[in-house]
Amino acid sequence: MSIYLKGGIMVHLINIIIEPVKVFKHIKEKDDWWIPLILAIVIAWVFTAVTAPAVARLTAQKMAEMGVDRELPKFMGLIGYISVPIVTMISWLIASVIIWFLGNTFGADWDFIKALDLYAYSAVIQVIRSTLSIVILLLRGIPNIMTFRDLNVATGLNMLFSPENPRLYALFSGIEVFAIWQYIIIAYGISEITGISKKKAALVCVITYALTLGFSLIFAGKGTM
Repeated sequence: MSIYLKGGIMVHLINIIIEPVKVFKHIKEKDDWWIPLILAIVIAWVFTAVTAPAVARLTAQKMAEMGVDRELPKFMGLIGYISVPIVTMISWLIASVIIWFLGNTFGADWDFIKALDLYAYSAVIQVIRSTLSIVILLLRGIPNIMTFRDLNVATGLNMLFSPENPRLYALFSGIEVFAIWQYIIIAYGISEITGISKKKAALVCVITYALTLGFSLIFAGKGTM
């Protein structure tokens, strides 16, 4: 157990990038989705801490534009930290349910927990994206963040186009290199873990990816993005 804690955790988190097949074999033998979850939450907390001054400033500006002249309650910052693990866990569960259900629809025979394990380890890709975003924002300078969109470091089509329409912006932001990388790993993992063909596994991921983009468009249309 001690050897696993000292070396195994980091090895599996790194292997999902350089040797994913080893991680897929690990997933078949062990359920430890909570390990990448902790990593994702910690990085999200760091991102929240780094961007907190800009978020507070931009929120105050929005409130002033709306004619609200008062300071933000001090507990608002705490809510941001509390929401991180809740939102992360809910989004992971939804994505894993979709992947598990579609996988079974296309002939996979696996437990939901394996789908959650696979999604959790694949999310290390998004941890890399978040880490790069933190570095880039710090290099730019937090005081230079002038809009909420500036908090979203462009890694997709929004590098080329940044439309004012929130739904188009959400679409362009969602079609990005790290998400595609993540879903390629998931497709490969579904095939390796369940034994279904790579074409069927790829179809599962294409549908899941399309659904997640659809959710983003819906939320953007409601003004939540």
